[in-house]
Amino acid sequence: MMAAVIGEAERRRRAQFSQASRLRPPYDGWPLMRRFWVFQNERAPLLVLAVLAVALTAAVGHLHGSLHWPKVVIASTMVVLYLLQIRLTDEPKDFEHDNIHYPDRPVQRGVVTVAELDALKNVAIVVFLGLAAASASWSVMLLAVLQQGYSYLTRREFFIRDWLRRHFLSYQLIHYVQLFILGWLVLEVLEVAPLMERGLFFVYVMLMIGMLESSRTIGGRDLQAAGDRYSHRLGVAPAVGVFGVFVVGAVSASVLLLVRQDRSVLWPVMAAGLLVVGWATCRYCRQPVTRRAEALHGAALLMYLCAAGTLIAG
Repeated sequence: MMAAVIGEAERRRRAQFSQASRLRPPYDGWPLMRRFWVFQNERAPLLVLAVLAVALTAAVGHLHGSLHWPKVVIASTMVVLYLLQIRLTDEPKDFEHDNIHYPDRPVQRGVVTVAELDALKNVAIVVFLGLAAASASWSVMLLAVLQQGYSYLTRREFFIRDWLRRHFLSYQLIHYVQLFILGWLVLEVLEVAPLMERGLFFVYVMLMIGMLESSRTIGGRDLQAAGDRYSHRLGVAPAVGVFGVFVVGAVSASVLLLVRQDRSVLWPVMAAGLLVVGWATCRYCRQPVTRRAEALHGAALLMYLCAAGTLIAG
């Protein structure tokens, strides 16, 4: 009964901001695909996501000895689609917040509407499930259905939206669970076995994702009023510390996997990535502004590619 009442209130809320979300000139005369290109370029660059997804899946497949490109393509595409789905889902959830704190974002500028993003989200879900079916694996299909079931709960914010919005860390943690499911799904598509081996690669995958995610949640004090970054809620030092733990963990996991299989480690590549991350981190800590936070995220992307490239070349 309570869930039904909450669900009805949520539907009314969504209906209100769907009506408030409208196209604005000059975008109202553009076709949807052109407008979506602007949206994805700013909010979820598909080319970047594709490179990151292929790098990670190819690294795991190569080192494990199960590098079959059709599986890599399926796994990578599912990762890109799901990350895009998260972005398409978050835009309506954060509509009111972004209207206040980020008025220059695409939805707020009238590049695309909430209703259009919702339709594109449904397309992403269908293709995601279609790729799971194309894998011809019941375990992959079941995990994909579980993934989408959990995604539905995150879209509804577990029917406790107000409580979650008041508890920042709880909100973040329950949303990160979907990344754990996604990581295990990737390993299932790549057929990483036995279980112990999959566990090691799972830790590696989650550390790599954590490195990127923790860098993304570091923001600048010039936008502190938004309060949606770890550096705002926890402080600069703890947020940077969490990021550092993930960097060390990802690099250590990469080296461990290579040594465990008697592969060579490209130390110059690892060192270059670490030097760039160290430089960007020190620079941000001296002046924690948005521009330097973005540079730190860029350094994390480079470190990610260095770690994945080492596994591919090992």
